[in-house]
Amino acid sequence: MHYPHYFGHNDPAAFAYFQQELMSPRLQEALLETGQQAPFGSANAATLGQYPSQPTRYDPTRQHESLQQQQQPQQHRPSIMVPPQSPTLASYYFEGSNGWVNHYYDPRRRQYLSSRVNPDFHQRYAQQPRQVHSNVLPSLDSLNYSQQLQLQQQQQQQQQHQKEQLQHPSGHQHQHPQQHQQQQQQQHVLSIQQPYSSSQTMLSSNNIASHYNMQLPPRHPTYQQNIGPDFDARVPLQSFSIPSGPVSIHNNPLVQQSLSNDTIPDVYFPAVVNAPATTNISQPAMFNPTLASMGKMEFTEELRESMLQYAHTLYASSPQNPTLLSLLHSIHAAFPTHLPTLLLLACVYYSYQDYQSSLRYNHLILKYEPVYVEAMSNIGTTLRSMGRTREAERWWYQAVKLRPGYWDAVENLVGVLCSSTPTVNSIEQHLKNTTLDTKHEKTQDHGQQQPSPRYKEALSVCEFVEQYYFKSQTDALLHGPIKAPKQLPTNQLPRLQNLFYAKGNLKYALSDIAGARREYEKGLELAFGGINLLTVINHIALACGSTAVMEAMRFGRTLDSASLPLILLQPDQAVRILQITFSSTAGVLPGFAAISQTTVGNDGTTGSSVLHQANQTTSTILLTLAKQFQDMMNPSTPALAAAASSDKSFIPTLSLLLPLYYMSLALHPSPSTANNLGIIISNISGAAAATAVKLPTMGPQQQQQQQPLTGTMLAMQYYMYGLQIDPRHPHLYTNLGSLLKDMGHLNEAVSMYEKAVEYNPRFDVALANLGNAIKDMGRVQDSVQWYRRAVEVNPNFVDAICGLVNSLGGVCDWRGRGGVGDEPTVDQYGKYFPSTGDKHARSGWIGRVVDTVEKQLDEGSVWGAGILKLPVDANGMTFGEILTERISSLVQQASPDQLDVWRRRLNHYHKVGNKKNEGGWIIRLLERIMRRLQRNWYLELYGAVLQSKESQPKAFVTAEAIQKYQRPLIPSNLAAPPVPTVLPFHTFTYPLSARQVRLISHRNALRISHTTLTSSWVASHVYPPPPPPSPRLKIGYISSDFNNHPLSHLMQSVFGFHDRERCEVFCYATTPSDNTPYRLKIEREAEHFIDVSSWSNQQIIEKVVEEGIHVLVNLNGYTKGARNEIFAARPSPVQCSFMGFAGTLGGGWCDWIIADAIVCPPEMTSCEVWRSRQSSGTTTTLANGDFEGDIDPEEDTDDFVYTEKFIYMPHSYFVNDHKQGFRETDANHSSQNLLSFGSSTVDTADIDSLWAIEEEKRWKMRREVFPNLSDDVVIFANFNQLYKLEPSTFRMWLRILERVPNSILWLLRFPPAGEQHLRRCALDWAGPQVAQRVIFTDVAPKHIHIYRGRVADLFLDTPECNAHTTAADILWSGTPIVTYPKYMHKMCSRVGASIARATGYGDEMIVSNEKEYEDRAVSLAQGLVYTYETVMPGKVQRRGQGDLMNLRKRLFCTREKSRLFDTHRWTRNLEHGYFEAWRRWVTGDEFEDMQSKPSSSGCIWVVDPDD
Repeated sequence: MHYPHYFGHNDPAAFAYFQQELMSPRLQEALLETGQQAPFGSANAATLGQYPSQPTRYDPTRQHESLQQQQQPQQHRPSIMVPPQSPTLASYYFEGSNGWVNHYYDPRRRQYLSSRVNPDFHQRYAQQPRQVHSNVLPSLDSLNYSQQLQLQQQQQQQQQHQKEQLQHPSGHQHQHPQQHQQQQQQQHVLSIQQPYSSSQTMLSSNNIASHYNMQLPPRHPTYQQNIGPDFDARVPLQSFSIPSGPVSIHNNPLVQQSLSNDTIPDVYFPAVVNAPATTNISQPAMFNPTLASMGKMEFTEELRESMLQYAHTLYASSPQNPTLLSLLHSIHAAFPTHLPTLLLLACVYYSYQDYQSSLRYNHLILKYEPVYVEAMSNIGTTLRSMGRTREAERWWYQAVKLRPGYWDAVENLVGVLCSSTPTVNSIEQHLKNTTLDTKHEKTQDHGQQQPSPRYKEALSVCEFVEQYYFKSQTDALLHGPIKAPKQLPTNQLPRLQNLFYAKGNLKYALSDIAGARREYEKGLELAFGGINLLTVINHIALACGSTAVMEAMRFGRTLDSASLPLILLQPDQAVRILQITFSSTAGVLPGFAAISQTTVGNDGTTGSSVLHQANQTTSTILLTLAKQFQDMMNPSTPALAAAASSDKSFIPTLSLLLPLYYMSLALHPSPSTANNLGIIISNISGAAAATAVKLPTMGPQQQQQQQPLTGTMLAMQYYMYGLQIDPRHPHLYTNLGSLLKDMGHLNEAVSMYEKAVEYNPRFDVALANLGNAIKDMGRVQDSVQWYRRAVEVNPNFVDAICGLVNSLGGVCDWRGRGGVGDEPTVDQYGKYFPSTGDKHARSGWIGRVVDTVEKQLDEGSVWGAGILKLPVDANGMTFGEILTERISSLVQQASPDQLDVWRRRLNHYHKVGNKKNEGGWIIRLLERIMRRLQRNWYLELYGAVLQSKESQPKAFVTAEAIQKYQRPLIPSNLAAPPVPTVLPFHTFTYPLSARQVRLISHRNALRISHTTLTSSWVASHVYPPPPPPSPRLKIGYISSDFNNHPLSHLMQSVFGFHDRERCEVFCYATTPSDNTPYRLKIEREAEHFIDVSSWSNQQIIEKVVEEGIHVLVNLNGYTKGARNEIFAARPSPVQCSFMGFAGTLGGGWCDWIIADAIVCPPEMTSCEVWRSRQSSGTTTTLANGDFEGDIDPEEDTDDFVYTEKFIYMPHSYFVNDHKQGFRETDANHSSQNLLSFGSSTVDTADIDSLWAIEEEKRWKMRREVFPNLSDDVVIFANFNQLYKLEPSTFRMWLRILERVPNSILWLLRFPPAGEQHLRRCALDWAGPQVAQRVIFTDVAPKHIHIYRGRVADLFLDTPECNAHTTAADILWSGTPIVTYPKYMHKMCSRVGASIARATGYGDEMIVSNEKEYEDRAVSLAQGLVYTYETVMPGKVQRRGQGDLMNLRKRLFCTREKSRLFDTHRWTRNLEHGYFEAWRRWVTGDEFEDMQSKPSSSGCIWVVDPDD
């Protein structure tokens, strides 16, 4: 099972520990192996020939190219939007098939019969009246009389056939071994551990095994079925009355039937030599001289027992020992009625797969002793192996009724009731039947129905056995704790634990989560000797030195789960925790103390082996319960959410969870347990780790312990500890790689992922993680192979599919891309197909991604269903009613009928109807309430004051204020919302609709809100508002990009340009300084610069509140390094998004986006669409999830995309620093000349002179960049990263080259691997004459990149995702662009138009469709003419004419006065927007539900005073 992996910041001490441990001899041996492979799990052996066992070695000819890929982005990153780091997936692994946890009917092993009897039971049975246990056991089936008669007739026919085989042994036929093997391919139904008896046959459930994330062995595909927890059990549970008198042949119909004269001859084999040759397989020698002479001896009972014991020894080591049958037949000849001999004979024949002979001897036992349950159970096992499942069930039922404590029968019966795999005959019937009813699957099993899993019947069997043992502990069964029953033999305690484990798994499958938990706890209470789990954990905490527990125990109390301290143990401490806690029993659990004193039991088991089995069973239960607690802490289903909130006295916490893992590890040191512990602990914050309870460190680690024990360090220790146990464990290497990757050590992470893939070449999570890490290193092309392998292993692995699509798109490898809607498509061979006009068409990789998005969005729309109707207080008020009363009271003054309005809205979610995302509506309403509570707090303290001449006191958080401004809490049973696999950043280049784009961001915003508002570190009340500006408005900027990053390149001067008389600016840097000039300039010029890179979200929030920030600006959005949780906590009244992410954030924690009307058209915003509907009378506010001014994002429409309001800047939202930071200052082109250029004092001659200098510079640089290029060649260029390019645009560029023969297309190797793919496409789509004119150069450093941009004649923008920073760069050089704002709903596709418009010449550069794009580029290029003038002897100057050159001259000559490059002006306009946003919050004008008549526009339109 994989989960998103979240880790803290880099931990140098943890990395040092990793490097130290990596040098350990055992790990070095594993890491240095070269020619060997030990695949992990049974599914890997077949794949060793498919993939290289060693990490892929790359072609030396591409080494330079790969190096460029890694280095170039560090020199120049022209995109303002940097994608978030590729996700790292954590891989939990619960050992379900690796040796120490077996399952019912494990398909990898044979089923064996019970070869020994329980002499104690038979002795007790002989001394008491014969009667069956009086409890009522459910019947096999509710068969009517005719069905029973039909069944008996069929059995009689089979018995007649057996008689014929006895009379004609030479003609006896046996099942083919392959057929038998097929019959053994059972699905896992109950995860019940049974490592101690070869006769036990157990099942394990697919749905339960997947719940525990077990890696199950592969199954034959013919037999694989998906059985979900909502199965339909066809056979109802019914009582089966058991006669109260003695059980005998006369009142036992099964025994009567088995002992008919036609079935069992009333003879036995008198001599060994007369034993029938009943099998056609290799038979052992039937006459042995030693045995023959022994046959002449007089057998005594002592000799018989000795020989039988010897036979058991042979059988245990080699069931098909040639001597075994001869020996047993000799004993049988002398003692024909000795039942243990007959029992072992039946077992030996079963081992030969001679099932008829095995049945014969078991039936013979029942002739002599009708209640011999061992024989009954063995008959059931044999019939099961023959495919006669229903008959087998009847025998096991009878055995369980006779002896509820006979575990073989109990476990076999429970297993078969849970089995869902058809028999061979029923499979043949399936293949013939083409109209199967999937809900009521009707198959045939020798004329009988093959049942679906019947978990309720299996559960009833378990409860029947439980009641047999716990008649006197009825109350303890419900509430606990229970103790081991006195009548249970000590060596059978692990099997009773297994019973409770089976019950827990069954109840979990039936969605009884709380019931499952109680069953697991019962199994643990047996191990703890009648002590409940919470008490044991308190003892562990006490043993670790917890003062809180010590204080509680002084008063006779134990701490509940919510009050338990967090205990952090290092691996060597965890494995000793039981010795520390239970020192009086030398570390043995109290319930097992008696087992450790047992020598040899009646079944031949030793006390040490039983103790080992009991420890393993307990360890398994602990892990299962821990997994359930994890799921309850982060519920993903309504059943889990309900269980998490059902018991207010019990709250699953990390403090409760970790001791379960510690005890499991102590009982059974397992690499998988260490793996799971590492994942959990890695997410523990530094603050939590600092206050946790810890044992003092002893030995060589004591010096290391002087460093703070962080979650990262401890996770590293557990991963390394697991690798010491198993140096070839792929999950450990995977998670260790993820930890290193998130610490910033990509090279080491890749090495760990490669080891994981080496030891399991089909480990999809490791393959995907390896692809992500390699892609993050800049080796995009190299990542493709790993994604492909992950998809080959798991075609439905969405993370791998999306990673593959992103990587293929990043290098322009469009083969197999397909298409969506009416866009052109590219097939798997790279052939280009124009659009067919079908808007619903989907094909290829991109089609799969869009289908996945739609499917995940649809599935996620049921999140939170039913939460609003849950009662939450003593008066029976529902959660929805409390919320609506709260919100209506906040806006009552503006609209007195608000309560009725909200009640009608609530009714919308009470009606059964379409999927509505009730959880999303709840989060939106909670955030709406929080904003209004915070504003009410402000009004109560300061009134509607916009500014104050004097400083006002800060809001003081009193107990009264906490109560009054308490924020509504998210219900604990509202699970975290699911989020689509496609990230918001990737919507820029995917062909997604407005609704899909909107919902991807919205679902991510909901997850952030839910995670934040359910965190323990968030205040229970809304954060207090800041005092009014006095007089300066406090503006806070939070970013991870105050370093050498495009954001700093563009905004480095803004923070110092703010007017300090009106604004006080705070910059919060969430990443450490890189000491580049960009960081140093911002630190120096910003009024307040705070490095919060090592701070937690809570600390940053408290700092923002303390400093009284009025407007908080998010400069990241959904990009790498974002700390959106800070904004979700709502520390400031006004919160904005700017620059970092070109799209909607979709969350209630973002109020405003700073943009302009070109890049974000107002008609695509929620507030404006709501107003439009209001004015047209088409609004349906009361019949859907809309709020005033806020349309439900889940609405099934593409009418809008932005949930935020906008601060519209007057010219362009896109700020830049070119005028300050990228100025040329050579002698001929001085700064002073450029500053005065364009003013009224500069005459035409000066302009011409300076323009001549610029033309000379262009001419000179052109010859430097393209020395062999003819003078008349037109240079089209695009300097974007290649991920922004898609097939339709590239084909359009090739058409432009076709129409302008004297032209080239200049692209960057960004990344280098894209060059080969684009050259191939150009050759295939346009031919060699065009393809050879596509020219690539390397990426240049920032200043050279801007400087050489003047060489291009025309910049061709990418319509899917425009040039952003690059567009500003190219326009600063004077080079014109052609840009096409392709989508109304995609901000990223309209940035070029916004930037071009701000130059004042946008009409000449902006087009409205592809045809106009192509024609405009061709027209400008064809009109370009160059002439040559001699300006002085020996010097010739090239001069350009035409519309393109005239546009270039105007762009260059006006850039100093251009609104686009006027950063001072832009900053002043931004301040106007901030002040207006603050005013609207204070006065309430921002809130439509507080206005009697909403304003004409919900957005802020900033007007430049000089316009």
